[in-house]
Amino acid sequence: MANVSRETGIDIIKAVSIVLVLIWHLQPITQNVLPPDSAAGIYGWPVMDFFYRYISLLAVPSFICVSLLLFMKKSFISEGYWKKRLMRLVQIFLFWTGIQFIFYLLAGGGLPLPLNTIIPSGGPALPSGQASVFYFLFVLIECTVLAALFLKLTETVKWIASVGIIALSCLHFAFSPVYGISIDTMSMKSYYIYIPLAYCIAKYERQFTRCRTFFIVGYLLAICYEEFAVGVSISAYGRLSILLGVLSFLSICLPVRSTLHWSAAFLSRYSLGIFALHMYCSYIVSRLAGMIITPGQMLPPFMALERLMVFGVTLIFTFLSVYLLGKTKMRSYIS
Repeated sequence: MANVSRETGIDIIKAVSIVLVLIWHLQPITQNVLPPDSAAGIYGWPVMDFFYRYISLLAVPSFICVSLLLFMKKSFISEGYWKKRLMRLVQIFLFWTGIQFIFYLLAGGGLPLPLNTIIPSGGPALPSGQASVFYFLFVLIECTVLAALFLKLTETVKWIASVGIIALSCLHFAFSPVYGISIDTMSMKSYYIYIPLAYCIAKYERQFTRCRTFFIVGYLLAICYEEFAVGVSISAYGRLSILLGVLSFLSICLPVRSTLHWSAAFLSRYSLGIFALHMYCSYIVSRLAGMIITPGQMLPPFMALERLMVFGVTLIFTFLSVYLLGKTKMRSYIS
């Protein structure tokens, strides 16, 4: 059983995942900003679209899986750990959901709001249409509760449940696009599978990492299946390609034990804060950019440059905000 102390591999997973979240949510390049008849439009956009759909979307399930992996490892040592973990997640969820409501009102949002803007979505979407990202915290709470119950089962029942959950989830992921069924990003159907997988990885991490070639080949085959056999994937996370991509990513990173670069250490340590703040920073920067630049009055090459500049300023604003908050009593809500 692996050591539960600070692990470089897990820090790398968190650092890369938060970068992928930023790229997916902020999308520095979109199809409409590329000249349609140029090389960038003809060849560049398909590459970016592929990156968004098959690489950026690995981030959230990777966070879920690695969080459950750490939960499993610590629960093996302390049976009561689940209470501490659950209380912290609820505290963080309520705090950031409250911040989302405040920001929503400051941005001009109206009242009253339906209950589903609290649970499970983690607060209302901003008037500009930017949805709350804190559904992720609610999903993590659900996964933690189910993982704690899973650990209460006998070993025999655990393995039977694991085989059943993994098999049914894989079948659902494989055939839902064939029948035009979309699995919502907030639905636990996208995440049930990571509970038994995290348990298996926690118990057999060395054997798991030795299977990386199998996972990578499976990932590539799943992409081919979704691209050529199915034609379109209408689910974000409930897909075979995403599942096998996550397993590939984890199996490559977990064995790493080298010294972590300071930038990766920063991204890993403050991944929660970056995740929580980046959409607020994006909203503010976009509004300021809209006051300076009139939409629709720029040619595509300059639109792409503007979008990249907004992306860069948003990153600087986000990282600076997180760094400064890390010096205050709020650091427990960002790290």
